[in-house]
Amino acid sequence: MSHASAIPTPERPLIRDAKRGDFVHIRDFLLESSDLYPDIDRWWETKVQPNAAAGRRPVLIVEVGRRIEGLFIGKPGISAKLCTLRLREGVRNQGVGRALVTEGLGRLMEPDTTHVHVTISEAAEEGCLAFFESIGFRRKAVEPNRYRRGVDEFIYSCPAGELAGVLRDNLSRGVERTLFGTMPKTLPQENTLLMSLRPEFAELMLRHRKTVEFRRKFSTKHVGARVIFYVTHPVRQFLFMATIANVDHRPKKQLWTTHRAEGGVSKELFDHYFSGMENGYAIRLDNLQPIPNQLYLRDAQRVCPALRPPQSFQALEPQSPLLRALDLPVNV
Repeated sequence: MSHASAIPTPERPLIRDAKRGDFVHIRDFLLESSDLYPDIDRWWETKVQPNAAAGRRPVLIVEVGRRIEGLFIGKPGISAKLCTLRLREGVRNQGVGRALVTEGLGRLMEPDTTHVHVTISEAAEEGCLAFFESIGFRRKAVEPNRYRRGVDEFIYSCPAGELAGVLRDNLSRGVERTLFGTMPKTLPQENTLLMSLRPEFAELMLRHRKTVEFRRKFSTKHVGARVIFYVTHPVRQFLFMATIANVDHRPKKQLWTTHRAEGGVSKELFDHYFSGMENGYAIRLDNLQPIPNQLYLRDAQRVCPALRPPQSFQALEPQSPLLRALDLPVNV
């Protein structure tokens, strides 16, 4: 389980369960955000700490050296809750938040859990909202002036079954579990995506009347990636590919205003697709060209028996046999 690269160093973030000796330092860490969350120290001392000490509430810390640089507090149950997620600036954009969320959400999932919800302050970074939406959380309610006048709180929820699949198939790739705890794992850059597309939209793209693809879930990290398009029933064929020139993530009303002329969909269809979502993604495509070997799905599955086209999109492994089957260069 443990090897040389997985041994903690003073500089490498380590995610572990909090111990009793950490409690006073956790309180100090929480007090740093008391301007946003009044009485957060009292909440910790009366609600969280006794249950954490009894093993009834998961509390994870991100430790660098002997300093607490991040914190996850959750509440398991039928309707589980992510209560606190915070990282200091020094450990952001390193995969630490992704690893912390992965480990924390895993602790919340119990056999009878039906949903997991998270409350996010309006003052939180936009990237936080984008991340939770990308793994399946949907906004369910808004509490105006929740902690401070003029600052609302957003309530997001995700079915436990859907979240369990994301944890298993996606998020777990970003963690490295060791005898000491969990560390963020550096993931290879995803250079090729496989994306499913309905025939009517594929036709619009090939006629250069659609250069923007709308998606409910995506990520800005895919800018520059190559996209292989699988055209769904009744075509069922890998037909063309493109390059992602830009990814625009913003409220859906702004997406429509900005990209409606290039999206190739009606307002009615757009609204139906984004129903229940506050934000969405507009993916600008460039360099559209045919795939050298335009295989039908049945023929591609002879080479890749486990191939199942995604409902939306998925990243392909750098050495995916599908790339060779389509006569495309493999990622390096």
